[in-house]
Amino acid sequence: MADIDAAAKHPSIAPQHLAPRKFRDDSANSLTQCITSYAKLCGSFASRLNNTGIYRNGKYTRSTSRRGLPDVLITRNGQSLFIEVKTGRDRMSKYQEAVRDDQQKSGGLYFVAHDFSSFKQWFDNLT
Repeated sequence: MADIDAAAKHPSIAPQHLAPRKFRDDSANSLTQCITSYAKLCGSFASRLNNTGIYRNGKYTRSTSRRGLPDVLITRNGQSLFIEVKTGRDRMSKYQEAVRDDQQKSGGLYFVAHDFSSFKQWFDNLT
């Protein structure tokens, strides 16, 4: 899908001269990229959230975002989807669980992605 999209965006370049798009899901960053790219290719809005603080002038400044927000926000057919990316031994914090509960209470969907295959299956089966 990504290769077809790239060819459509660059019609003046022969498809065989475009670099093939490669995706991996063996780290949190690469899995997050897979998820956002796939959602966009399916016509959804998708954005990665960066909730980490900043280290500047010798001090760590916490983010002003609400603690526990997900890694990816997606809107698909008017439905709000929160995706939390967890790889390896990473587990959800109490703040992430609170955000999950709030999202689900308000009618949104929440998914914890451990790999791309399970995310794709869940995403493709949404009505």
